[in-house]
Amino acid sequence: MTLLERIDPTRTWLGFLGAAGAGLTTLFVFLEPTPTQVLSLPALIAFWGAHVFLFLALAQASQVLVSRHVAPKANPWAAIVAAGILASTLLAPMALVLDHLMVAPLDPAEASGWTWAGLIEEWASLAAPATLVWLGLNAVRFLRLPDPESSSTPESAGERAEPGFMRRLPPGRRGQLIALSAELHYLRVYTTLGDSLILQGFGAALDQLGPQAGIRIHRSHWIDPTFVADVMRERGRTSVRLSNGLVLPVARNRRAEVAANLAGETRPAQT
Repeated sequence: MTLLERIDPTRTWLGFLGAAGAGLTTLFVFLEPTPTQVLSLPALIAFWGAHVFLFLALAQASQVLVSRHVAPKANPWAAIVAAGILASTLLAPMALVLDHLMVAPLDPAEASGWTWAGLIEEWASLAAPATLVWLGLNAVRFLRLPDPESSSTPESAGERAEPGFMRRLPPGRRGQLIALSAELHYLRVYTTLGDSLILQGFGAALDQLGPQAGIRIHRSHWIDPTFVADVMRERGRTSVRLSNGLVLPVARNRRAEVAANLAGETRPAQT
């Protein structure tokens, strides 16, 4: 993926967060709440930009912590709410510090510093709106109405049921599954018809696929070995190139397993 693709807000989550952060900063600058009316325009942009992007960074870090380490099997939307609450808790003392550094207190009694009561009050004012913003950003980018159930066609005896996350892809991208890649708390799904980013935990997606489906080649990547076009080794690193041109790294501790699986895939074609 090129740099332009990585910062494209319509394609990647980080690009979308960057665009959303700029939009929120602009909104707060034009709203200009009372405590910041004394600031010049550049200082106002810096003040709100610091608050907005600090919260987004904390929320994303909290999301990764919750989704990958604390509760990897939790409902994604519940994890988003938990991440928003945690991020607002971490933001509260930082916001007070920014306020005292960048804006003179309107109340002289506040000039001597903040108290625990002030910290709790700051968190109480931040928690609900910050969590709603984080939930809203995720919903705006990824929420889709459930697809209607496909017409009931009996599966053949040897056919594997389609994993649930495939039904969340845009209809035009639901080809054969080639690879999966974890992108923060989202999932990049590569098929023969293109790739899409959906709100789905990587571990939960692998559970839906089952242990017999494909190979996990890295902590963040899974592939269907039938789509491997080449295995590349350079400077002690191993990677695979897939039929769609995608190149993914192979973790050192998974090289033997990957080699064995690929050998099993290629053996029948050689007979």
